[in-house]
Amino acid sequence: MAGRDGTNGSRQSRNAKVRQYGVVAGAAIGAFVAAAAMATGSAAPAKADFEDLLDPIIQPLVTSLSDAIAGFDPAAATDLTSWTDSLLASLNSIDLALPSTADPAAAAAAATPDISSSTATIPLTVLEDTEPAVNVSVDGGSSLPMLVDTGSSGLVIPWEDLGSTTTQQLENLFSLGFPSSFGESGYSGGVDYIYLTYDNVPTDYGNGALDTTGPVDVEILSWPTSFSSPPNFETFLADNDVSGILGIGENAAGPTTSPLESYGGVLVDVPDGKLIVDSANPGTAFATVSGAPIANLYESINGGTPVAVSDDVDSGGVFGTIPSSLESGSSVPSGTTIDVYNQPGGTLLYSYTTGNLGSSGYDGPTPVTGTAIDSGVLPFLQEPIYISYTDNMMSFDVPGSIH
Repeated sequence: MAGRDGTNGSRQSRNAKVRQYGVVAGAAIGAFVAAAAMATGSAAPAKADFEDLLDPIIQPLVTSLSDAIAGFDPAAATDLTSWTDSLLASLNSIDLALPSTADPAAAAAAATPDISSSTATIPLTVLEDTEPAVNVSVDGGSSLPMLVDTGSSGLVIPWEDLGSTTTQQLENLFSLGFPSSFGESGYSGGVDYIYLTYDNVPTDYGNGALDTTGPVDVEILSWPTSFSSPPNFETFLADNDVSGILGIGENAAGPTTSPLESYGGVLVDVPDGKLIVDSANPGTAFATVSGAPIANLYESINGGTPVAVSDDVDSGGVFGTIPSSLESGSSVPSGTTIDVYNQPGGTLLYSYTTGNLGSSGYDGPTPVTGTAIDSGVLPFLQEPIYISYTDNMMSFDVPGSIH
């Protein structure tokens, strides 16, 4: 799915199921308040100082959120602001033993070892016919399915997945150490969220296939982007049958870079059920394009003249989108053939005919205005696709050529 860079300030077009959101967000903001205090790098403050410490961190985010939802429910926006003010004031009576920057653990950001020559093959499955996923364990936690998403960057998980109880979730959140940063990001057509970034987090991919240390983005508060969107990040993920998102794109948007970037490259081989981490393409490429996953390509419908598009070759994009100049209706009729080339009259990168895919029903792209489109998962179901982090190139491989 297409990721979106973190932003600050007020924006429009957000759905605000805020009455429900206000209840759901209580524990999440509580976690954010405590972790944000750690992000300041300060020693544990006196009780009376908590509000002064956290107010400048939380209020800009709350202001952005309340401004955005005011267009949908002004009363709910007021409720959110009042609730946050009350929460900050109530923290004056809480004594949290947060670590001091003098603690040696605060300086545990050891340099990542040279892994440029390392390779690993991580088992990959496809959930619900359209969701490529691998199992990932963060900081020794449970192994959970994560969506393999070339259309975004960064390993993003909700804080609720750090444990089975609220107490365990908070303890494991604090055990990650000091957040290096925090911000706001989101996914197109889904949710916006506030996250904390933790560097050098031990992470296991594929139940022992690859153990590494890298950045993790923990979502601690979310809200829908439209009236039809899921109400929160957890529901958004559950609808995709996963517990988090492994964004591996190179020139894609996200809160941080791909956690696999230091390895040089990664191959998404859905037909063979593998995610191969390797600095060199382990397959045989029949075409290579600039941009990984966003590339300037050409798309045609039913053999017509190819149209120039900016194509987000997106393994997490389900059935993708198509320019309305090629299909002006609300959907693409079943039986329509769609071809994508590297250039007019050039190499055919992928092709498919709309219809039914397993139990998922209609598998055609959604028409959108403009020329920025999303491939969806369909090309990945046909052939391996390699992303090179070293030169921002993307290779389309011959099926069965992986060595």
